Amino acid sequence: MSSFTVPFERAPYRTTNIGRAAELINGSVVMPDETWSFNQRVGERTKENGFVDGIMINNGRYEKAAGGGVSAVATTVFNAMFFAGVKPVEYGAHSFYIERYPEGREATVAWGSLDLRFANDSGRALYIQAEATDTSVTVTFLGTKKYDEVKAEKGPRTNVKPPATRTGTSPACEPQSPLEGFDVAVDRIFVKGGQEVKRETMKTRYTPRDTVTCGS
Repeated sequence: MSSFTVPFERAPYRTTNIGRAAELINGSVVMPDETWSFNQRVGERTKENGFVDGIMINNGRYEKAAGGGVSAVATTVFNAMFFAGVKPVEYGAHSFYIERYPEGREATVAWGSLDLRFANDSGRALYIQAEATDTSVTVTFLGTKKYDEVKAEKGPRTNVKPPATRTGTSPACEPQSPLEGFDVAVDRIFVKGGQEVKRETMKTRYTPRDTVTCGS
């Protein structure tokens, strides 16, 4: 039905956390009309569940926390879901844009507050394959296509906002470089028999990524 790969920079915590999440997702079977949940399938990102501390976004800034890097897997699942043509139920983008992800087509997850869920409305059972290397993660949806093709059409950046400068004093503080905030809309276009049969618009608002320096 679809397959998507997200590359990432090599780092020991990413290799561990992304690899562990992919291992837990691999082999998922989603029956017709069943809803699949990232948090339910992967579980809490704890050391007991095989995850280590890494870098993640908290309150608009990078911090160290267990399970950092798992959003790469969520983004990969989101795009596999997008191009498979199945129905999104719950998803949320990062608070600010991360350059290695497609604008408006990415997802993050947080235990207890934000999940990534989709409903299998294809009419047939769906099987999920997930595999990771030290620098990429790939998610493949196997099943029966409901549409001949699903395409993405991204609009321009609007409502562009400049970043600010902040100082972080937390022991978990991580420095970060600036990036503008913006709004973007992505159309999900469903094609059957050579004709567009449906179009959905997904809108995302990214806040500016402020410059953060760490110190007292």
